[in-house]
Amino acid sequence: MLYQEPRIYRLKGTVGNCGTNNPNDVKAIQKMIIGAGYPLSTGRTLSVDGVCSSQTNEAIIWYQRLLTLSPTGLIHPTDSFFIYAMENAYSPGRRPQQTSGSLRVSEGQITFDAKGLDYITAVVPFRQQHYPSFSRILHWPSTFSSGVTLGRGYDMGNRTSGEIFSTLRQAGIEEYKAVICSKASHLKGRQAEQFIKIYGYLIGEITHTQQITLFNIVYREKLNYAQGVYLRNSRHVANAPTWYQIDKEIRDVFVDTLYQGNRSAPEMVRIIARGGSRNDIISYLKNDPMLSRDQRRNDIRIRSLSK
Repeated sequence: MLYQEPRIYRLKGTVGNCGTNNPNDVKAIQKMIIGAGYPLSTGRTLSVDGVCSSQTNEAIIWYQRLLTLSPTGLIHPTDSFFIYAMENAYSPGRRPQQTSGSLRVSEGQITFDAKGLDYITAVVPFRQQHYPSFSRILHWPSTFSSGVTLGRGYDMGNRTSGEIFSTLRQAGIEEYKAVICSKASHLKGRQAEQFIKIYGYLIGEITHTQQITLFNIVYREKLNYAQGVYLRNSRHVANAPTWYQIDKEIRDVFVDTLYQGNRSAPEMVRIIARGGSRNDIISYLKNDPMLSRDQRRNDIRIRSLSK
């Protein structure tokens, strides 16, 4: 959907510690900070009164640190990075509405479908009280081995800060969002959950296109890993098919099980390498205790093999 890029609010002067603190500028910054989730994230209160109090200075410093900026407590009219981040969280209505977008990928559709759900748009970005498994926001799969996740399966729990930043920028995600997400490096469990509570408002929704691009980057990683697993465990099977000779649906299902941490992958490889049919793989999926635990995901796999 075409839209007009909104203009960033322009301060008339500096706001914060030792700033000129024009009341209208101060009010604008206070509204942005509150709208960006500051009270919910910190438990602190802030009034929109146009007075640059110590509470306002503290809030500015808090967000400067959050955005990896120098914590001076002073915002300049030229600090567009800070203001853009605040406005993006505070004014979701000014962003493009995700009324439509592709949910089809060139490879790995089974995994893409299993890794989340999508809706026409979120009512307000990140406030997904009634939309379980919505994937275009920061989320945590509620397991202690999982980290902060964005899109369809981009888990940051085992990634470095630099890797996260670089990958998100490759996916076309805004720089300030990539900076924030890079802080989720190696966070898992409750730490990941807490990170989302604090930073989620600033990230909001990513677009459908960004989600697909991010998925394609991650899927290529897992695809290379899956090929290695297959080659290692099939080399002693006589006349085993090459990776690209395997039925594409079976291949895609195998890759998807690795996303779930398939502990019996060698057994699945042996079935495939010995020429197992789709029905053989379906039987394996139904009888594997770990894979069958996620019924929704296993049903997606079985449906794809039943075509």
